[in-house]
Amino acid sequence: MKRWKNDKKLPGGGLVYVTSKYDDAFSTGLLHEINILYENGWEIEDLMERFKRPYMEILYALAYLADEGKITRAFAYRRKTNDE
Repeated sequence: MKRWKNDKKLPGGGLVYVTSKYDDAFSTGLLHEINILYENGWEIEDLMERFKRPYMEILYALAYLADEGKITRAFAYRRKTNDE
């Protein structure tokens, strides 16, 4: 764990790299396919199953695409369940 100079002032000290256990690299083709499928109504869970990637990795890809202005569908839209 990397540390800052002033870590002694912080409770617990040090930094936690919360994304370190996930792959944050995507091919251009994969990002394009995720973009197309998401725009056509696929949910994060559907994309997870299709690409065999964890929730957080799909979320990273969607966040990147949204930041690049490539997503026009409402970002983080959630489908309704029977409980709602």
